Amino acid sequence: MLRLEDVTLAIGTREVLDGATMHLHPGERAGLVGPNGAGKTTLLRLLVGELEAERGRVVRRAGADIGYLPQKAVSGSTRTVWEEAAGALGRLQQLGATLAALEADVAQGRPGAIERHAEASEAFRLAGGWAIEERIGTVLHGLGFRPEQWHQPCDTFSGGWQMRIALARLLLAEPDVWILDEPTNHLDLAARTWLAEFLVARGRTVLLVSHDRWFLDRVCDRTIELRHGRLDAWKGNLTSWLAERERRAAAELAAFEAQQDEISKLQGFVDRFGAKATKASQAQSRVRALERMDRLDAPTADGPRARLVLPDAPGCAEEVVVLERAAVGWPESPALVRDLDLTLLRGERLALIGPNGIGKSTLLAAIAGTLPLSAGRRRLGREVRIGWYRQDVAQALRADATPLEVAHAASPLTPEPRVRGVLGALGLRGDAALRRIGDLSGGEKSRVVLASFVLQPANLLLLDEPTNHLDA
Repeated sequence: MLRLEDVTLAIGTREVLDGATMHLHPGERAGLVGPNGAGKTTLLRLLVGELEAERGRVVRRAGADIGYLPQKAVSGSTRTVWEEAAGALGRLQQLGATLAALEADVAQGRPGAIERHAEASEAFRLAGGWAIEERIGTVLHGLGFRPEQWHQPCDTFSGGWQMRIALARLLLAEPDVWILDEPTNHLDLAARTWLAEFLVARGRTVLLVSHDRWFLDRVCDRTIELRHGRLDAWKGNLTSWLAERERRAAAELAAFEAQQDEISKLQGFVDRFGAKATKASQAQSRVRALERMDRLDAPTADGPRARLVLPDAPGCAEEVVVLERAAVGWPESPALVRDLDLTLLRGERLALIGPNGIGKSTLLAAIAGTLPLSAGRRRLGREVRIGWYRQDVAQALRADATPLEVAHAASPLTPEPRVRGVLGALGLRGDAALRRIGDLSGGEKSRVVLASFVLQPANLLLLDEPTNHLDA
């Protein structure tokens, strides 16, 4: 379906692909993995034709329909959710319109109308036309849309829900190849599980990027790793690939160390006895052995792992935040939560769970104080400092700013070397701290935001989907 042949591609001064080769065969479901910033999204854009390779070839099967879901997919439509989803079924809708027109011809008794109607009806049936509403309803329900939301305009939904609308349209279109970039971001457990089962059941060719290990293991029968500009493929899911990669790394290191030991012994003999006439022939044979040896490259190190080390929390009151008989909701909308009594104590770690749309992010906004309560009372403890990671905060960063500028703005009095050190610990080392935010991957943007939590000590952290986009 898709093939890369010795492809090289650079973005600015950063080489993303260096002689990369890859094959994606019909019916395969492959997971594309690699560390944040390796270039996974760039590779997907290359495959769908948004970018061009500097060298090598990108080959797409003639006539293949490729559907692409980018990380920031939004429907961009003012139509209702149902209308937007149904728009993906253009051929079926056209067949349905033809069938309706022929029904009118039959009613008017036009010659040959009955035969044409029978042919059109069979074509409509074979294409699944009689199950259009069932198909649309199944996908929308699977992705978490309640029936009362199906007829709301798309532009009334948040960014996360807009992504679901775009995903629903793509799934209903059923192209030959699905290329999905972080499709589980903003999906709750039920929607994520449904999507995994849907992708497996449809039997289509799939290439997806995700940091969700469970999702990759459930969906993918092949794993492709992008690392240091090269692509390495494995027949199996992510868990089996990680075990194989560890075995390969150990074998490569053992072989390299054994060869280095042999080189050291041969060179040591030459250095010691090369000048002695009685050992000259033996020394020369070792020199020839060294010259003939196929030297192994040292295994490539990935560099230090990113580390998020939060500073000690400043002291604050025992009761950090208290909600009393609180009603939480947006103005002019029904309250999502009523009569809520909640007390967060210093040192507590609370997980907030529930299906999408139930109001988790809204409740966090109320706890943070940015959304006034509809009723009840909110009390913030003495000396409480809030650090709030919103779902879309990384995407809201200025595209023309650099990580260094963003992090320094979060803590203007912090010396630049300290800011650089924090960014470096989170994986944005050297020149990476000076790249445009717009050129960073989703995971790298998330790390820029997390840097502010290190530079601005807080004693109340509100984290809304903080692991979206982050690698392991």
